[in-house]
Amino acid sequence: MKFNIHHEYVSIGSQTAKCRIILLHGWGADYDDLLPLGESIVRNSELDWQLIFLKAPSLRANNSGREWYGLFPANWQEATREVENLKHSLDELGKSVSLKKTVLLGFSQGAAMSIAVCSKIELGLVVSCSGYAHPDWDPKIKCPILLSHGVNDDIVPITTSRDMYKKIKINTESLCQLHEFNGAHEIDPEFIFIIRKKIKMYI
Repeated sequence: MKFNIHHEYVSIGSQTAKCRIILLHGWGADYDDLLPLGESIVRNSELDWQLIFLKAPSLRANNSGREWYGLFPANWQEATREVENLKHSLDELGKSVSLKKTVLLGFSQGAAMSIAVCSKIELGLVVSCSGYAHPDWDPKIKCPILLSHGVNDDIVPITTSRDMYKKIKINTESLCQLHEFNGAHEIDPEFIFIIRKKIKMYI
C-alpha cells in the first residue's frame, strides 16, 4: 500500500482495515512516542483498525527529535504550509479508508497541527492532547473534537485548551469536550477510556 503523501509514516495493523487512527507526535519526539497510546486505544476493540504514525518533516537543529515547524521562535509561515501538507496527506490516506472512519490524534505540537487541519477537512474524530492553536486557526471545525490538558502543564498552559474550547463552542455545532486532569505536559491514562467511548459514537 503506497500513497502520494508529504510525510513518512509507520503503519501497524490490518492493511485492509475499515477504521484508522492517525497519530501526530509532539515537538522533539518521533513517531514511536505515541506507539503505546495508539495500541492502548485499539486494544480489545471489536473494530478492525490500522494505526498510522506520521513523522514530522524536519529534524530539530541539534538533531534531537523532529518538528512539524520551527518553534523557538515559532515559524508560523512554515506552520501554515505544513498544515496544507498535512491536509494533502490526509486526503491521500482517505482514498483507502474513509476520513469519516478516521481518528486524528495529536500531542502538543502534533495536537496544534490536528486542530489546525480539522477546520479544513472532515474527519470522524479529532483528539488534541496538550495542544494549542495557531494564530490563523479557524474555530469553525468540521468534526467532533476532544481536548485534553493537564492543569499543571508548564510547557503549554491549560488556558490554551480552555480558550479553544470556548471558541469552538461558540462557532460550531460539532461535539467539543474538554477533559482537564491533575497532571503536567502529558497524556492522562484515563483519557483513553473517553476516546474509546467517543469512537463508539462517531466511528
